Amino acid sequence: MNNYLIRNYMKTIRKIIGVCILFLPLFIRAELKDIPFTIDDRDRLIRTEQKVEALDAKIDMKVAALDSKIDMKVDGLRSEMNARFDQLFNFLWAIIGIFTTMMVSVFGFAFWDRKLSLGPLKKENEKTLMVLRDYAKHQPKLQEILKNAGLL
Repeated sequence: MNNYLIRNYMKTIRKIIGVCILFLPLFIRAELKDIPFTIDDRDRLIRTEQKVEALDAKIDMKVAALDSKIDMKVDGLRSEMNARFDQLFNFLWAIIGIFTTMMVSVFGFAFWDRKLSLGPLKKENEKTLMVLRDYAKHQPKLQEILKNAGLL
């Protein structure tokens, strides 16, 4: 029973395909039919082309205006950025100047303080050495020690 249904179904499909093949030339001829091109159609086409050209010209004009506005904005932003960079560089130079001044001041103070604080010690050291040399004249052992140390 199942085979019978399949065969019957296949026959029906073959018939449908056969009818479609018979009517196919009619469908093709319907599409090949010439459509007349009238003067109204030509005029309409010319008007459409003119409108398209006018729109193109208008769009080109708008694009040029927009480009000039964008260029002006970019130039303005560029000058603002240059001004900001100049401010930043001036600020950095000020910071560098302050830092350099601070470092020179600290080192100068350190050297000055060292010289000032070591002055009295050098005088005291000279006095002590003088006393030792005088005492070494009476003590031969001390004189030998000072000679070995290179202080005599």
